[in-house]
Amino acid sequence: MMLAWSFAARTPDEIARLLRALGKHRYVREVDHRLHWSVDHALAELPEFAPHASAFQARLKKERALELGSRDPSLWREAKTEDVIAALTAFWTPDDAALRYRSRLLEALARTGLPEAAHAPFASAPNEPPHPELVMLDWELYPVDELDADRHAGALAAMEEAEEAVNASAPIYNEGPVMAAPELCEGAPNGVLADDFLVWSDGPYSYSDYVFRGVAKAAKLVEPPIGYQDL
Repeated sequence: MMLAWSFAARTPDEIARLLRALGKHRYVREVDHRLHWSVDHALAELPEFAPHASAFQARLKKERALELGSRDPSLWREAKTEDVIAALTAFWTPDDAALRYRSRLLEALARTGLPEAAHAPFASAPNEPPHPELVMLDWELYPVDELDADRHAGALAAMEEAEEAVNASAPIYNEGPVMAAPELCEGAPNGVLADDFLVWSDGPYSYSDYVFRGVAKAAKLVEPPIGYQDL
């Protein structure tokens, strides 16, 4: 079961600092971020996205049978943390450019033939995420049995103190919030999210909590993250 931690990050700058800190944290073994083709299309006027948008349009000319609304993994591309930050900043900055990007995004999604996502921003059903998700944020932490006794002494001590049951060899998966069209187009009125940014984890609570507190500190957020044991 995945549990959520809320981070005191609501502006594009705060979320950028959070994503950078999490991506570079010493407990993170792998970062896997992905962007849907419609995001590249919407932001094609920006240099970070233009080559990807152009390459996808060239692909469409060759693959006439490609279903734009399918779950074909190739409709998402691997993205660096800075790509994700640039995309979120573009959509969530309250200016005329963001209005263009949102319009282009909705036009691209209309081409898929899929029904419009109707949920309120950041309020989709957790057991039925909308399709397509447009920005996918995933991180994998080191399993407990791969933690170095010196380098990762903090998390090991936190787990020992908590005395919780731990599957030492299980990978620890973290996920960002679901981000579909409502989140990108309506999720940050006036450039500020209505609620704190969430990150989910399926690891031992004490392990994930220790890591997330370190991440928030590295990101220079004004408050530590809040997990369910803090409520």
